Amino acid sequence: MSTISAASPWSSNAEMIRDVATLGYLDGPIVVDATWGRGAFWTYFKPDALLVHDIRVDGVDFRNLPEATGSVDALVLDPPYRLNGRPDAAFDERYGTDEPTDWRDRMALIFEGITEAARVLNDAGYLLLKCQDQVCSGHVRWQTIEFTNHARWLGLGLVDSFLIIGGRPQPPGTRQVHARRNYSTLLVFKKGALW
Repeated sequence: MSTISAASPWSSNAEMIRDVATLGYLDGPIVVDATWGRGAFWTYFKPDALLVHDIRVDGVDFRNLPEATGSVDALVLDPPYRLNGRPDAAFDERYGTDEPTDWRDRMALIFEGITEAARVLNDAGYLLLKCQDQVCSGHVRWQTIEFTNHARWLGLGLVDSFLIIGGRPQPPGTRQVHARRNYSTLLVFKKGALW
């Protein structure tokens, strides 16, 4: 287990989650991964009582969770946040972004997921949300800002964030007009926290 004092060069989400867990954000008897997928987050660390859902695994949509209102200590949400580009079946299928979707629809899906997370979290519960600021249709879509504003409106204060380097190269034949967003972000919100 590493000591966290600054950004780290994690090679995977699983390494990042292992380190994030040392800060206590995944403590508590009821931790839910609402977007389990293949369970890749939990390779190096797994909460003692992890409840998992995924629309492709158990048919549970992260916008309509079976957990009771106010019953969850921590909820992890790694939604299909990629907004642009041509789907690449080898890469995108595992993230649920293998079918072309309008970026506005994808953003709306995530807003609904944040709203549902706020419903199921207890009064001091944590939401860990994976997202990415990215260039789409020639503009930067600031997911970190938009999702933080939505979470704050729901009573979730931003208490931490973690960056993980990654991404794909600029597609050939396209002109770059903004800095590449070659990282994704894990935002940590706490219900009732002020920011």
